[in-house]
Amino acid sequence: MSTNHSTKNRSYSHLSASERGEVSTYLKMSKKTAEIARLLGPHRSTISREIKRGSVVQVQDKNGKLLYSNVYFPDSGQRVYETNRQNSTYCKLGDCSKTFFEKLEKTLKSQPRCHSIDTFVRTYKEEHPFEVIPSTKTVYRYIKDGLLTIKPIDFPKMVSIRKRSKVTSKVAKKVLGNSIEERPESINDCSTFGHWEIDLVLGKKTKDEAVVMTLIERQTRFALACQLPNKQAETINATVKELLLEYPILSITSDNGSEFSKMNHFNPS
Repeated sequence: MSTNHSTKNRSYSHLSASERGEVSTYLKMSKKTAEIARLLGPHRSTISREIKRGSVVQVQDKNGKLLYSNVYFPDSGQRVYETNRQNSTYCKLGDCSKTFFEKLEKTLKSQPRCHSIDTFVRTYKEEHPFEVIPSTKTVYRYIKDGLLTIKPIDFPKMVSIRKRSKVTSKVAKKVLGNSIEERPESINDCSTFGHWEIDLVLGKKTKDEAVVMTLIERQTRFALACQLPNKQAETINATVKELLLEYPILSITSDNGSEFSKMNHFNPS
């Protein structure tokens, strides 16, 4: 029976300092962004942004010619990340202009009212560019939390707006195999034949467009490729079962895509 190893299931997208170190190590091993993402778990765009964030221009003198290159440093990426996190916090109530709130409350309680919260914030910012002014969203948050004398009941629209329910995807949910962190060392060091990595090559991603499925044996880098009519989980499941009869497949490593949702365990018999 072969085992399907999958990348770990993450509930967040921020990288830790240790994971940034792993990114640096994988880059030195000439691994691509997509492969690093599969090994660590986050989306490939997260890895791509992290590499861009932590890259520093390096200059090398080679035979009197200066060569410039971008080199990723985990410490640089961590420093930029922490700076961005500090700058991302919204204005605290005590840091904002008191005059702004006094005029805001007076304007919104006046009859007839000539400003909404958004138009007042925009107008006030233009007239007082050097004062610390919260955003429209932050003002609504202050009202909702009861930090201002203005109440949600003063804005019928604010009271009537209901929180949208989260739309659940009907795509087949992946039944995870063993986490890639639990993969035996004999697979990681490529000392045994029969451990494969599976992936799909997609075109324009239109509905029912043909795709190419690839299987690469980790030890020998021997590759199999076959065209499939679609990327449905049932199609991939059936194709892999057929390959099990022709090739020694001890384990298969895939990402967490729904197209691999049926690949939990396979039995050649």
